[in-house]
Amino acid sequence: MKGIGIGWDTVVSLVLALGILSSGRAVAQTNNSLNFGRADQQAPSTTSSESAVVTPELRADMMAVHGNYEAAIDAYRRIRPQTAELYNKIGIAYQHMARDEEAIANYSQATRLDHKFAAPYNNLGTVYFHENDNKRAKQLYKKSIKLDAETAPFWSNLGAVYMAERKYSDGAEAYEKAFLLNPDIFEEVALNGIRHNESPEELAKIYLAFAEIYAHAGMKTQALLYLHKALDEGFKDRQKLQDDQQFAILHGTPEFDVLLGIAHK
Repeated sequence: MKGIGIGWDTVVSLVLALGILSSGRAVAQTNNSLNFGRADQQAPSTTSSESAVVTPELRADMMAVHGNYEAAIDAYRRIRPQTAELYNKIGIAYQHMARDEEAIANYSQATRLDHKFAAPYNNLGTVYFHENDNKRAKQLYKKSIKLDAETAPFWSNLGAVYMAERKYSDGAEAYEKAFLLNPDIFEEVALNGIRHNESPEELAKIYLAFAEIYAHAGMKTQALLYLHKALDEGFKDRQKLQDDQQFAILHGTPEFDVLLGIAHK
């Protein structure tokens, strides 16, 4: 895949948009780049008959959902026994309050309690990446992937580090692995407000990268959608679209010809 120049602020936003998860499913108002935990530990559904018993952990989870992080932390700390999953959630709450030192301490405790728990390694990576420590972030993302290669945000976070290091081919490969695990992952980026943080030029580059990945996967409709988005943000390099072999599947189609015409305006 051809290299695409994306600025540092952009890749930080990608990580914060994609990477934080907890015990099975993302808690509302929690960035998807953080990881709450194990896929087999789904929080009980409030619409299920099985949800009649509200556990102390679920009560704390709901505090976090509503942004009551201090109260959530206090509630998590009262639960016994204190597990790696609880320390991971406490770390997430601290990270949402921009208290990185406390977040690091709790994520680290989670890894000490359970060396095979992938989520806190990923979450530590998001802290260090935000602090511009690419080397440590990359090591932690790779550790989380080694433990759990089936979680899309781990791959997308690794891809963001590679993009920050201008290793575009490696970055695109990691993003593509994330996409194969979760084809909706780029929509999640948009839903997490990336538009509010990026210049039109950088946003166009992101959309172009997503279009290339969709085209490579043979998903023409999605590829064309993201090409439209790139054009809407001001991308105008008609020759680049013609020469980019990632778009070979689109060459000669009426929709792509129309896009080329738009790009030429």
